[in-house]
Amino acid sequence: MNMNASITPIAGTFGSRAKRYLFAFVLFLSATWASAQDSRLVSAKPPQNPEIVQGIEAALKGEVAQATIFFDDALKKKPGSRPGGIDAAMMFTAPEFGQQHYEKLRFWLEKTADDHPTDPEAFLLLGDMAVSDRRYLEAGMLAEHAQQLVEKFDADPERQKSLRIEIEMLRTTVAEQKERWPDALARLTSLRELEPLNANHLFRLGIVQYRMGDKDAAVKSINEAATLNPNILPALIVLAELAEEEGKTDDVDKLLAESLEKQGENPRVLVAAANMELRRQHIVNTRELAGKAIKLDPKSGEALLTLGIVDLYDEKFEDAEEKFLTLVRGAPDNLRAVVGLSLALCEQPVPRQLQRAMTFAKANADRNPDSVDAQATLAWTLVKANIFDEPEKILMRLFDAGELNSPGAYYLAVIFDKQDRKDEAILFLKTALSTDVNFPKRVAAVELLKKLTEKQSP
Repeated sequence: MNMNASITPIAGTFGSRAKRYLFAFVLFLSATWASAQDSRLVSAKPPQNPEIVQGIEAALKGEVAQATIFFDDALKKKPGSRPGGIDAAMMFTAPEFGQQHYEKLRFWLEKTADDHPTDPEAFLLLGDMAVSDRRYLEAGMLAEHAQQLVEKFDADPERQKSLRIEIEMLRTTVAEQKERWPDALARLTSLRELEPLNANHLFRLGIVQYRMGDKDAAVKSINEAATLNPNILPALIVLAELAEEEGKTDDVDKLLAESLEKQGENPRVLVAAANMELRRQHIVNTRELAGKAIKLDPKSGEALLTLGIVDLYDEKFEDAEEKFLTLVRGAPDNLRAVVGLSLALCEQPVPRQLQRAMTFAKANADRNPDSVDAQATLAWTLVKANIFDEPEKILMRLFDAGELNSPGAYYLAVIFDKQDRKDEAILFLKTALSTDVNFPKRVAAVELLKKLTEKQSP
C-alpha cells in the first residue's frame, strides 16, 4: 500500500478527484473491507494447526459439517485460539472466488459467530463488512457487542489485547464516518494507551483534533506520527490538504504558506504543495514548487511526475514525454507515468508517436482494468487516431458504472462532436466542467463548449 501523504497528481488532474478524506493514509479513515483484509486477514499468521488446515480444505470443497468437526477439534487442543471458521472465511477473500467471495465470506463469519457466541472475532469482522457497505449503525452495534465479549475473554491474554485494539479501531472508524468527533477522540485516546508508538493512531488522532478545532494538538499528534513513520508528511501540509477538502480556502492559504515557511526545504512537502497548487489551477506556482523539489532531490519521482503533468498543461509535449519516459524506464508498471506518457505521445503530430501512445495505453489498461485513468487514457489515444466506436464503448461503460471522470467526460464529448451529436457533446462538456477538478484539457473543454453553444444560439 502506498503510504505517501501527498495526493497523487494523476488523481487530481487526469483522473477523478477522489475524496481525499485523510490524504496520508487511506487505510486510516476509509476502513473499507479491503483495508480490513489488509490489517486482519492477509496479514494474519497462516494456520499452523493441522486440524485447521484440514478444515479449510473441507470448507473449500463445500463440506461444511466435516470442516466444522476439524475446527472444533482444533479448539479442543488449544482453547481460546481463533475459531477455524475465521480461517475458512479468509480463504474466500482470494480473487479467484470472484462474485462468490462475499456470500461465502459472510456465511463462515456468521456461522462462526453462531457456533462461538462468546468469541469476539467473527462479530468484529462482520462489523468491518458492515462498514464497507456503509451500514454504520449495524457496524457500531457489532463493535459494541464485540467490546462486551472481549472484556470477558481471558483464555488467551495476547489475543484478547489484539482484539481489543481491533475493536477500538472499528469503533473509531464508525465514529469518524458519522462525524462524531468527541467519540472518535475517546476511542483514539484509548488506542494510544494500548499502542503508544502506533503512527496510525497518532495520525488519526491529529485529524480528529483538527476536526474539533484544536490545530495545535493536531500538529503535535501528526508530527509525532511522522517521527514514528517517515512516510507521513509534516502536519501543516496534511492539514492544508484537509482544509482544501473541506473547501476552507482561507485556511488552505494560511496553512500552505506556514508549511512552506517552516518546511520549504523538504522535497516531499514541496511536491505536496505543488499538487495542491495544481488542483487550484495555479500552474506557475506548481512548476516552481516541483522544480525546487527536484533540485533538492533529483531522484524524486513524484516531483518529476508533477513536472511532466505541468508540461501537459503548457502543451510542451516533447518535454513531458522525456520526463514520463524516464519514470517508465525505471518502473514500467507505474500507472500514472504510463498515463502521462501516453497523453504526451498522442498529442504530438507524428504518426509513430501516436502508435506508441496507443501501445503504452493499451498495455496500461490491460494491466489495470479497474483504473478509470488507464481506461480513459486508452480511449483518448484511440480518439486521436480517429477511432470512435471503441473509445465510446469504453467511456460509456465508465459512465454507466458512475465512474466517468472529468477528462473522460471531455473525451466523450469530443467523440459526440465528431459524430455531429451536439446535444450529447454539450451535456458531457458541462459534466466535465461541473466540478473544480483541474485537468490538462479543461481549457479545451471550455472552448469547445463555447463553440457548440454559440452554434445553437438563434
